[in-house]
Amino acid sequence: MKLNRRNFLTAAGIGVGGLLMGACGSGGGTGGNGGGGGGNGRLSILTPEFAGTEGKEAFEGNILSGFPDTQFAVDYTDWDRLNEKLSAAVAGGVVSDLIMVGAGWVEPFAHKGVLTELPSTIGDGKNINENLFKVAQYDGATFALPYFVDGRILMYHREMFEDAGVDESSLPTNLEDFRELLKVVQPDGGVGFDMFTQNLRQVWAHLVGAFGGTMFSEDGLSVAFTDGSGVDALQYMLDLVADGTVNYDVQGAEGQPRPWQQKVAAIDLQNSSAWPNLTEQTPDLVTEESMGMMLLPSADGGDPVMFQGGTLLTASARSQNPELVQELIGFLLEPENMLTAVEMVGKVPSRDDLDDPIVNDNLMAAYIVDNFEYATVYEGGSPAWMEVRGQVAAEIEAAVVGQKTAAEAVDALAAVANDALTRV
Repeated sequence: MKLNRRNFLTAAGIGVGGLLMGACGSGGGTGGNGGGGGGNGRLSILTPEFAGTEGKEAFEGNILSGFPDTQFAVDYTDWDRLNEKLSAAVAGGVVSDLIMVGAGWVEPFAHKGVLTELPSTIGDGKNINENLFKVAQYDGATFALPYFVDGRILMYHREMFEDAGVDESSLPTNLEDFRELLKVVQPDGGVGFDMFTQNLRQVWAHLVGAFGGTMFSEDGLSVAFTDGSGVDALQYMLDLVADGTVNYDVQGAEGQPRPWQQKVAAIDLQNSSAWPNLTEQTPDLVTEESMGMMLLPSADGGDPVMFQGGTLLTASARSQNPELVQELIGFLLEPENMLTAVEMVGKVPSRDDLDDPIVNDNLMAAYIVDNFEYATVYEGGSPAWMEVRGQVAAEIEAAVVGQKTAAEAVDALAAVANDALTRV
């Protein structure tokens, strides 16, 4: 299947969530980046994005300052502390008006009554692909709007493919052919595929989708990966280890160039949010001449699959200004505001109509936006997910290092998930 670039159309912006903590700023008038109704009030925001002094200036100084007659209390919290911070806020009864969460978080927190249902029309006119709403809904209702998208794609060295005689016009369309490709392009002393620098939980979830499965049933109340897709996905990982085309000992250290960047791996399963680091560390490798991109093939040769994570904008069910929060969500999704945000964080916008160099010059972002139609795989999908997510990687790793079979590891995960579901 040939995945061609579409023509982009227009532009947009959105964002945020948080506790009554952090620095305050006040917006005034109708200046700044775009219009917006605004109103006399105060909103609190909890966000894992816009880190550091520059991030704060972009968010508060350049974006929020354009939302009139509203004061903001912004709590900037790292992703690895966000669940703890939000859970503590819920326990203390002081939850931010606008909360940024990750994919897989909506169902658990909506189920607990932390998040409020948003109007079904809130995404109208925002040019957000319907696939991205799969992680924004619970029990048939919309509880979030996608803000940034963390897409997973396969990056490869064109030079290594050329040296191996691989024709890029006929890349693999199923997982077995992909497995054979890895044997051909594997560099001497390296691996064909860096599978282990990425989060193992998400690698497995990605492959579950490639084998036609999901983590949970459509209603989120039963385990679905026990249909065979979970074992098939994990066994495929183990088969690659047996082939020698992936190696658990070949994985990148945090903050350091990845094996792909060191030319130790021909192909990398990469998260699009890494673009700023890639361009800073190895700019010569992330050019159209050096880097090729493809999506993970499906097992049966059908449509390829792209894993989607990302950042979602949600509203607290305890907010005293629900209409103002909804106005702010719309305001943040306006074109200029979204472009300001994307330029700061280096991530993929949820809108597919931002025809601007900020998006187009980011090759990974442009490719992912072009392929939103294949963003059909994600983790979570159940109110029980937050209990389960922390235990997935350990079971996958146990199988990878030979301590368990694929079936044993998946059975253990199913037991954990079923136990968590009894408390839903």
